[in-house]
Amino acid sequence: MRKILYRRSTSLHNRTKAISVAETSEDKECKTLVKKTFVYLVSPNVEVQAPSSQPEIHIKKSYDTKTKEEKFGFKVKGLFYLTRNQIFYRVNFCHSLNIHITWKPKVISSKSVTLT
Repeated sequence: MRKILYRRSTSLHNRTKAISVAETSEDKECKTLVKKTFVYLVSPNVEVQAPSSQPEIHIKKSYDTKTKEEKFGFKVKGLFYLTRNQIFYRVNFCHSLNIHITWKPKVISSKSVTLT
């Protein structure tokens, strides 16, 4: 079974745009939740400054053997510039991907087998 949720919000007053997609799927081996989020913040900028550094990248991964849960997170933060009607705009962005997998316990057959 698979479910997909899509959300999009825009605020002209705050000059932000956020898009998120969440997907939940379940099969006989595991249950998976995947979230993707894209956030943009636009601000008018009179002078363009050279970006001070590369985008920030954060990666997290964990596995819990007791609960059989596996988590993975990936996040990128940065900025870029664009022009529209000869006005420079600075766009700060944050993209993230989160994956959460819960493994189901393996079921062993309860039937007994006798060898003769």
